[in-house]
Amino acid sequence: MRARFAVDPPGDRDIVIVDIDNASYSALTAKLGRWPWTRRVWTELVRYLTPGAPKLVLFDILFSGSETEDVDRDFAGAVQKAGNVLLPFAFVAGKIDTSENVFTPPAKAAVQLAGGARGNSLSHAGWSLDAPNQALEKAALGIGSNLAFPDSDGITRRLPLVIRYDDHDWATVWFAAAARLRGLALPAARFDSNQFSAGPMRLPVDRDGKYVVRWHGDTLSSYRRVPLWEMICSIYPTQCDSSVPHHNASEFQNKIVIVGASAAGSYEVRPTAVSETAPGMFVLATAIDNLLHNQAVRLTPWPVAVLLLLLLCGIPAWAVVRYRSITTPLAITAALILVYSAICFFAYKQNLWLPMSAPLLAAALSFTGNTSYRYLTVDRELSRTRGTLERYVSPQLVSFVMDRLDEFNFKGEKKKLTVLFSDVRSFTTLTEKSDPVELLTQLNEYLEAMTDIVFRYDGIVDKFIGDGIMAHWGAFTPDKPNAKLAAHAALDMFKRLAELNQHWIAEGRPPLDIGVGINTDLVIFGNVGTGKKVDFTAIGDGVNLAARLESSNKEMKTHIIISASTLEELGDKARVRPLGSIIVKGKTVGVEIYELLGLED
Repeated sequence: MRARFAVDPPGDRDIVIVDIDNASYSALTAKLGRWPWTRRVWTELVRYLTPGAPKLVLFDILFSGSETEDVDRDFAGAVQKAGNVLLPFAFVAGKIDTSENVFTPPAKAAVQLAGGARGNSLSHAGWSLDAPNQALEKAALGIGSNLAFPDSDGITRRLPLVIRYDDHDWATVWFAAAARLRGLALPAARFDSNQFSAGPMRLPVDRDGKYVVRWHGDTLSSYRRVPLWEMICSIYPTQCDSSVPHHNASEFQNKIVIVGASAAGSYEVRPTAVSETAPGMFVLATAIDNLLHNQAVRLTPWPVAVLLLLLLCGIPAWAVVRYRSITTPLAITAALILVYSAICFFAYKQNLWLPMSAPLLAAALSFTGNTSYRYLTVDRELSRTRGTLERYVSPQLVSFVMDRLDEFNFKGEKKKLTVLFSDVRSFTTLTEKSDPVELLTQLNEYLEAMTDIVFRYDGIVDKFIGDGIMAHWGAFTPDKPNAKLAAHAALDMFKRLAELNQHWIAEGRPPLDIGVGINTDLVIFGNVGTGKKVDFTAIGDGVNLAARLESSNKEMKTHIIISASTLEELGDKARVRPLGSIIVKGKTVGVEIYELLGLED
C-alpha cells in the first residue's frame, strides 16, 4: 500500500536531522574534495554539539577503515568525550577485499534474544562486515547494523529489530539508539508470537520479526532539518556570509541529532510508502521515533484478511447476478471500492494495516469476470430471446418488458386492453382458385406488412389465426393512448393494403380485402395452458367482442368497426358512423358499435 497522508501525526519534535543537502554538498565538496570527506568535519561537528548536551548523536554514515592516525585519534577522542555518539556498521553481501576484513560484529551490538530467532539468518559464506575501526567502536556509546530488507516490490515498509549473523543476534542501529535513549544497555530482548519486547519497548511484529513502520508525513515535513552548511558556518562564523543562519549548540539540548545526507547522488535511495526517493536518515529517524513511542502498524490477522478478500470478491458477484442492468452492479462495485479504501486509510490512522491491494483487485476482477461471464452466457441467451420476441412485439416494448421482468405477473391478471382482430375476406375462395405456394407467399407478405404496422404503433401481435391477426395494446403501456394507437394502426393497415394490392395486381395476383374489429375492455392477461403447451395471451368477453366486431364487417359492408368503449377512449377526434347495436353470444344486452372512418389528428 503506497499512500501519502496529509493529516499524519507529526514526528517527534526532539528528533533533529543535520542534513547534507544539495547546497551543503556542493559547498563542502568545493572546499574538501570528493566524498567521503575528511573525518575532521565530523570531529568539529561533534565537538560543537557536545556543550549543547544533546541526548544522542547518531551518524548515518559508515566510518570503515582508517584515514590518518592523528585524524582518527581526534575523531575517536571527540566521540568518547561526547559520550552520546552512536555509529552504524553494515552487513555487505559477498566478500569485501580489504586487509582489515572483520567477520565478527562489534560486541556493543550483541543482543541476548529470548523466544527464538526470527527472520533471515546471515552467514560468513554470503555476508561480510563493513564496521568502524576498533578505536571508534570503543569510543562510541553504541553501535548497530543499518541493514533493512525491502518488501518484494522494492518498497521499505518493515524493518528488522535484530539481525542474526554467525549464529548470534545483533541489534539494528535504530534499536540500539532507542535502547540507549530508554536507559537500556541492550538487555535481553524477546519475541513472543507476534510481539517484540525489550524493557519498556513493545512492538507488534510479523513472523520474520519485522515491524511495520508508522510513517509521519514525508521526507520534507516529518522532522526538523538543519543543513550541514549552516552548522559549519556556525562553527566557523568568520568564514561564511552573514546571511547564512547560525545555530547555537544550545538549540540541540536534549535533542536526538541524526547526521545524514539528502543530496542527490550522495546516499542510497530507499523507496518507502510515502516517498520513492527517501534517504536512509529519514527511515532511521522514523524507526527511532516508532521505538521511543511504541508505534507500529499492526497487521491484520490472516482469517480477517481472508474474510475481507472473500467479502470484496462476493459483493460484486452478487450484484451482477441480482440486477439485470449493468449500471447498478457497477455503481455498487465502485462504491464498495471507495468505502473500503476509506476504511483502509482510517484503519491506518489507528495503526492497523488492512490488506488493500488484493481485496480491491479482487473486487474489480470479480465484477469484470462475472460481467463477462454473464455476457457470454446469460446475456447472450437473453439477446437471442430478445431477437425472437422482436419478431412478435415491437422493439420498444421488448426493451420495456425485458428490463422489468420481475415486476410482471405472468400467472394472469386483469388489465384494460384495446384488442384488434383483422381477417382476410373470402380467403377460402382464394385458396381454391390460386396456386398454394403463390398464395402462401402473398399471405406472408400481407402478414409481415400488417405486423410492421402494429409494431410501429407499439402494439403486441398476440397470434396469427390462419389469415387473421390478433393484436392488443396496453399490457405493458398503461400510460399510453392505446385506443388511438390501435385506431391509427387499423387505418394504416388499409393504406398499406391498397399499396400491396396495386403491386399484386401488376404481378397478376388477386387483390385482398380485410375487416378489422377493435374493442377496449378489462380482460385477463397472462399464461393460458399447462404442461408442454402454454400460450401467453388475453382472454375474456372483451376479446370475444373484438372478434365479433371484425366478423360483423361482412354483414354491414364496412371495414373497421369499433365498440362504444373504444370510441369513448378516442373522443371527438374520431370520425365515425353509428351502426346500431349487436348482441354478443351469451349476452342479452346489445353493444353500440361504430364504423371508424378516420382520426382528425
